[in-house]
Amino acid sequence: MKNTTHTPSALIVGIPGPGLIGTLSTSYLVHALDMEIVGEIENEEMTPIVFVDNGEIFGPIRIYKKESLYAILSDIPIDYDMASGFSQSLIDFTQKNGIDMIILLSGVHVSEKNVEDIKTYGLSTNAKLETIMYENEIPKFLSGIITGPDATILTHLKNSSIPSLILFTQCNFFFPDPESAMHTIKTVAGIIKQEVDLAEFKKQMNFLRLQGRQLMEETLNVLQQEKEPQKPPQIYK
Repeated sequence: MKNTTHTPSALIVGIPGPGLIGTLSTSYLVHALDMEIVGEIENEEMTPIVFVDNGEIFGPIRIYKKESLYAILSDIPIDYDMASGFSQSLIDFTQKNGIDMIILLSGVHVSEKNVEDIKTYGLSTNAKLETIMYENEIPKFLSGIITGPDATILTHLKNSSIPSLILFTQCNFFFPDPESAMHTIKTVAGIIKQEVDLAEFKKQMNFLRLQGRQLMEETLNVLQQEKEPQKPPQIYK
C-alpha cells in the first residue's frame, strides 16, 4: 500500500443503506489503508449500544484517520430521529478539522445489474467537485427522488459550506452487495489517490453477504418506514 500522489483532505462517510454499500466500502478502506480509530460520533437520539472487540469498548459510529484522510463508519442505520443530529455532527467535525470535502457512499437500486459493468454516479454540492468527477469518469446522478434519512443528510450537506460528493453505486437494494461495494472502493481509491489491494475483499465476498444479513434487515426496517414518495411534477414535456 502506498501513496501515488498527494492525498486530498477528505472525510469518507459510510452508513448502512441500500446493499450496505457505504458500510462495506468504508469498512474495507479503513482496513486496507490501515487507518487508526481516533474518536466516536455521539448522538442523543441514538439507542444506547456499544461493541466489544478484543477487550476494547467502541461506540457504533466511529472516526478513523490516516494523515489527511478521515473516515466515519456506522454499524447502525441512521433513522429519522438521528439523521439531523448526525448530519450536523459530520459538518461540525469537518469544519473543526479543516477537512476540504466530504465523500458520502451509498447505493441506488437497479432491477438488473451487470456485474461486469457496474456504474457509480456522483452528486455534488459544489461546482469545484465537478473536476474530480470528470477526472475519475464518474457520471452525474441526473434525476431521481431521494427520501428518508438520506434526504435529511443530503439537505444538511447541501446547505453547508463544505463541498460534498455523494456516490451512488448500482446495487441490489435488499441484500448486502459486495460486488457493487468493490466498485465503490475502486472509485473512492481513484478520488483520494490511493492504491487499494482488493484481493482480500474478493476472497471474503460470500462471508460479507452472510455477515451483513442482520444489519441489512435492520436497515430495511428503517428504509421501509418511509412514506410513499410523491412523483415529481412534469415541468418539461
